[in-house]
Amino acid sequence: MSCLGLAAQQEAVESFNKNSEEKLAFQLYPNPMTGNTLNIVSDHTGLMSVLVVNILGEVVYETTTYEHFITPNNLKAGIYIVKIMRGGRQGLGRLVVP
Repeated sequence: MSCLGLAAQQEAVESFNKNSEEKLAFQLYPNPMTGNTLNIVSDHTGLMSVLVVNILGEVVYETTTYEHFITPNNLKAGIYIVKIMRGGRQGLGRLVVP
């Protein structure tokens, strides 16, 4: 991926978060992702929807869960956008898979 692609992707994430009145703050770890489990750290509890989207805009993983982790197996090396939706709030994060 080019530096321009990364910059545009980061700008889109920042723009979304600045313009979202009801953003959901969360962290992803380990990031870069190692293994098959991705932990989601958030102060919010309850049912959440999780989308993992590749740089082409394709949804490569989708789930609805009460857990604070997901297991998006078989992700190819690259950069992904993770979208979390919970209780009318949403947030975006960047995930790196080496």
